[in-house]
Amino acid sequence: MCGGRGPWVRALACVALANGVFLLLALWAAGLPREPLRERIRAAFATGELIDNDWPWLEPHRGFNQYHDCSVLQMISNSDDRLWANAIAPLIYNRNRGETDRCATLRTLVTEGPNTAPYLIYRYTRYWHGYNPVAAALLWAFDLHRVRLLLKIGVYGALGLLFVAAGRRQRTLLALAGSIAVTGALFWAVPYFGQSLTHGPGDLLVILGLAGLLFRRDRLSRVAAFVPFCAAYGAGAAYLEFLTGLLPTALGLLFPTAYVIARHRPEPEREPARAWRFALAGLLAFSFGAALTLIIKQALATIVVGPEAARSFLEYLHRYINPSPGATLRHFGETWASPGDPLIVSSVKALGALLGQGYVLTYGSRAGAIALYIGSALAWVAAGVLAVRRRHRAAVHDFLGLAAGAAIILAWALCFQTHTTIHKWWMVRMLIVPLSFGWAGLAWQWMAIRARQPGSSAWRASEPMQAG
Repeated sequence: MCGGRGPWVRALACVALANGVFLLLALWAAGLPREPLRERIRAAFATGELIDNDWPWLEPHRGFNQYHDCSVLQMISNSDDRLWANAIAPLIYNRNRGETDRCATLRTLVTEGPNTAPYLIYRYTRYWHGYNPVAAALLWAFDLHRVRLLLKIGVYGALGLLFVAAGRRQRTLLALAGSIAVTGALFWAVPYFGQSLTHGPGDLLVILGLAGLLFRRDRLSRVAAFVPFCAAYGAGAAYLEFLTGLLPTALGLLFPTAYVIARHRPEPEREPARAWRFALAGLLAFSFGAALTLIIKQALATIVVGPEAARSFLEYLHRYINPSPGATLRHFGETWASPGDPLIVSSVKALGALLGQGYVLTYGSRAGAIALYIGSALAWVAAGVLAVRRRHRAAVHDFLGLAAGAAIILAWALCFQTHTTIHKWWMVRMLIVPLSFGWAGLAWQWMAIRARQPGSSAWRASEPMQAG
């Protein structure tokens, strides 16, 4: 995997190679004939697969977030005679500052042409838009209805594959993968987002990356192989990220999974301290791969489009990080932050806004969301109590190793308060991490207690538990 003498040199080589592939895919998608893609889009509007409503809400057929779908369909069907610019910075036509009417605008563009109404035209430089080549390739072969169906089936299939990848020999690893798979299948809002041209490919990458790590854990439990893998994983997440929560979700799931894999090493290498160092190496490598991919993309955009690309990226980055203590934060008529709010108040409001969207995860039921939160909280509390009562240093470390994944989600929500609040309807999907690991932690602690009883099945199956 990637040349080089040390793991970090190999990580750098992997990220550079991945970005070279990303560039080739962008050029391929930009060079495709546009008319067949436009015909697919026209057919989708004619059959009702696409509608003018950007936000169909809890809609299991077209999906929650048609705004993103129509954005992608615009980018792969719009073009001019600048191949490199189309690849690095696809064209977008906007009405109403782009906040609404994205699908209605797409319909006009493919049926009447771009010269029939006044538009704000700009090049979308802030992301790699890795979902564009994916969508273009799928639409080249299938109509939009089948593309959406394939993406949703793929996400559910990936969750099942994750469970299989854990195997049956290591029960704690099976409990971890099973918790993620079951929580994902039931409470990740896959019926509303799995078919999305942006969410679907990202979800697939997140889960397939974890499944790959579990399938090859014997080899990837060595830092020399694990660091390049995580760097490539981070690069892939940055490539498909449309600020839909992909990066924090992938990292929040990766860290505890890496910790548990390290705790299954043979003696004496399965110490908690070694597991922490292993998981932290993965966190750093993932962050390195993602950050370098973003830097490469913005450098390319600046070269091809000009310095306004870098200015746009930095402007939006500042806007999304800034908790706006001196301004009113509004979106779609709702207000979440007010002038003069101290950081702690804006943080609480941001978390409250995020948690308030739990009904998206429970099929529109607010009572179901409350029950889901309470059940998860009780699982975390029970796992913590069992860890303390075991009176063993490894028990608390194991609990905290899983809690670190939830902490990553919390840190992201607090660092990107404005973005998380404005886009809370889909950012709530990040909660798959704390919702999964509470139950995984409880199962781990319970199996550890059972493992201390000689002759029990847990004694034979939960190898790392015997040390902790």
